[in-house]
Amino acid sequence: MRELEVEILRSFTSLQNPVLDYFAWFLTFLGNEEFYFIILPFVYWCISKGFGIRLLYVFIISVYINSFIKVLTAVTRPINIEGVNSLFIDSAEVGSHYPHDSFPSGHAQGSATLWGFIAYKVNRRNVWLALGLLVLLISLARLYTGVHWPLDIIVGIAIAVIIITVYHFVVKGLSRLEDIWKIALAVIIPVIMILLFPHPEGYSYGGFLLGAGLGYFLEKKYVSMKIPFSWGRKITAYIIGAAGLFALQAGLKLVLPEADIFSAVRYAVMGIWGIWLAPYLFVKTGLYKRS
Repeated sequence: MRELEVEILRSFTSLQNPVLDYFAWFLTFLGNEEFYFIILPFVYWCISKGFGIRLLYVFIISVYINSFIKVLTAVTRPINIEGVNSLFIDSAEVGSHYPHDSFPSGHAQGSATLWGFIAYKVNRRNVWLALGLLVLLISLARLYTGVHWPLDIIVGIAIAVIIITVYHFVVKGLSRLEDIWKIALAVIIPVIMILLFPHPEGYSYGGFLLGAGLGYFLEKKYVSMKIPFSWGRKITAYIIGAAGLFALQAGLKLVLPEADIFSAVRYAVMGIWGIWLAPYLFVKTGLYKRS
């Protein structure tokens, strides 16, 4: 099986040329953490709060599961394999377990979760086709750049499909719960995530969901922002919100100790900012109205 995967990778990497390399770099960026920091707040602040918070939960849980499996399996990436030329290796070094973090592909699973969930909610044939093609291209780019095994891609997409399917059956039951139970789950689930996976990624994802979950109920009670029709107001609010998000990401990293628990605190503050405090600022400055 591994011999076949090596041959597949050799075939893909043999196609490398400057034009395709640039295209592969762009597709790689669409599966990077930086891109998700751009698109997820945009959906929540500028498109729909309800859809945005659901997309955030589904996506964070997906990447959490991805990191958890990577640690359990510790599969080495196909880098330095004879005949396989690996590009953009820095895109594979973002985790704390590189190079033993190949399986499953985070780019394939993350993009399939994000765009698959959007396609699922829109549920139009042309959207399914367009976003399905985008996920396929992002996934194939990981083979073209020689940083993932073919099985990593297949399993990553399969896990994303399973997660979206589970959401379909679970969400109706959750929607019937009273807010007090939803708040309890917003605290309990992230804590369980951290306890089950006491690694840097577990603390980060658990902390972010804790902040985002609590922030959602605080925003709902005390802010209740209404997203305007004006794209000028939306873009202005987005720039302010994103600047605050990236400032917190960099600033808190400088002032807080490096222990994992403080990483959870940092990401929790970022979650609170994105879901509650930034909308509060939008309303307070008059960019957005209260609903």
